[in-house]
Amino acid sequence: MVKKIVRCLGILLFLFILLLLFNAYRAKPWPASAAKINLRPLPDSAIQHMSQAIQIPTISISDSAAPDTAAFQTWGAFMERSYPLVHQHLTRTCIRRFSYVFEWKGQRPELAPLILMGHYDVVPVEAAVAAQWTRPPFSGDITDSCIWGRGAVDDKNGVISILEAAEGLLRNGFVPQRTLYLCFGHDEEIRGPSTSWVVDYLRQRGIRPEMVLDEGGEVSESKTKELGRPLAVIGVAEKGHVSFELSINKEGGHSSLPAKETAIDILNTALYRLKNSPPPARLTAPVKEFIGRIGSSSDNLGHRLAATNLWLFEGLVKQILSDQPEGYALTHTTIVPTILEAGVKDNVIPSTARAIVNCRLLPGESIESTARFIRETLHDSRVVVREVGQLPSEPSAVTDTASPGFRRLVSAVSQTVPGILPAPYLMVGGTDSRFYRKISDGVVNFFPMTDAKGAHGIDERLPVIDLQRGIHLMSTIIEESGREFP
Repeated sequence: MVKKIVRCLGILLFLFILLLLFNAYRAKPWPASAAKINLRPLPDSAIQHMSQAIQIPTISISDSAAPDTAAFQTWGAFMERSYPLVHQHLTRTCIRRFSYVFEWKGQRPELAPLILMGHYDVVPVEAAVAAQWTRPPFSGDITDSCIWGRGAVDDKNGVISILEAAEGLLRNGFVPQRTLYLCFGHDEEIRGPSTSWVVDYLRQRGIRPEMVLDEGGEVSESKTKELGRPLAVIGVAEKGHVSFELSINKEGGHSSLPAKETAIDILNTALYRLKNSPPPARLTAPVKEFIGRIGSSSDNLGHRLAATNLWLFEGLVKQILSDQPEGYALTHTTIVPTILEAGVKDNVIPSTARAIVNCRLLPGESIESTARFIRETLHDSRVVVREVGQLPSEPSAVTDTASPGFRRLVSAVSQTVPGILPAPYLMVGGTDSRFYRKISDGVVNFFPMTDAKGAHGIDERLPVIDLQRGIHLMSTIIEESGREFP
């Protein structure tokens, strides 16, 4: 009897292992594109235009500070001077002075249009670290391999690539099949309202684009060496964004006679609880598909087994991802303190203490549910929790990878980067494209930079090859505008 039971268990275990292996090898690797791609030649004028764009300090400082009007006016004049055919053949509309919509009428107006978008404002350079830059931050210096300066990566590369592609095709007399809209915002870095105004303008005209392409995803090679091929990380959804203030009011006094618990003590305890009791890990649909595509294309048997059998290994996968900052952000609603305030003098116990915690919300959660989680985790009525900040956003909808917009982008990417593996991705940061989800189910985020360097930090720079790929990608999308992806 015992032998029969052991034999049955052995057979079941064998069949179970066969099932895991069957799933691992049934999933075929994503087909590789051509091993070699002939990119369009890169005109010297494109490199010069990118350099000149960086030299214009279109800085967004804060939501309460007025922009440098002269710099933004200079940008408008720069576009007119550098892209005369775009201004001659496309209809330009200015939204609230500094955001732009260019309409390029297609031969088949019955087809849903496409939107190529970006923002040309940049973050400031900290005075304390400006001297640490290899090249001056707004120099636009050109070396053998890179164009240097603030905005090279985020996001003047996207804007210039779109304009260069349009200008080049117009020079050859090209007319797209679909109508295209080229949309450029001026206050993305402060989560400003300009793109919302642009979307309202488009919505009032009844425009429902098939695809909206914005910044966000990129090409990764350094983190995917085991694949033996580059990975195109394509954003299909964005985490939500909201900030909360935690405030405590408690009688203070002289530091020589401290109470058993002060406002600062209460705040410290609150932050400790949030740190040690985070929201649970969860794999959203984009992350599951991301894992599946990478796993099925990996030569590592363990990775293939885990990725193709998430029903069994999901807990282990979440644990592995959570050990790295990027993986943690992909699997959790994050709650992190960003501002602390208390006290005015070293011998005075403050009567108030406050902290701002910034939260990035997974799809499927909400601002309301996150506020409730914070209050329940703190479980302390002395800590007042209230929403603060401008323009909070709920997690976005998710763009279907079977949608024409996603497939259109994958087609163009496969013609731009040799051997690329395209995979959907959850955007952990925010972009202007979130507003466009009001009018389109095809919002995608990608630019063909490879392991972007220096965004928001020191030595921001764009490899010349990435600029060439960006112009090639945008040109391909425009040329294929008449192609349908049912």
